Amino acid sequence: MSAVMFDKARFEEGDEAAVVMASFACRICLMAADLVILTGGPGERVARSHCPGCETSNVVALTDAQAHQVRTIQRGSAFVHFAPEYW
Repeated sequence: MSAVMFDKARFEEGDEAAVVMASFACRICLMAADLVILTGGPGERVARSHCPGCETSNVVALTDAQAHQVRTIQRGSAFVHFAPEYW
């Protein structure tokens, strides 16, 4: 069984990469996301993440500044994909 969780990103500009990536951790088992997909145009940015442990999908609303921060930080082992409409 899989679930979809909805949330709003709470990290600030200048936060460390670990804090930023924690925004996409599973809300059920707290495992780090293995995939984050950024979608949406300006003012409508959304990150969808996948939990490799319990198969939960997380949908996180982002500001344009937060989306830019995700795009530019060192993300460790998580893969971040930018959907075509993101550009």
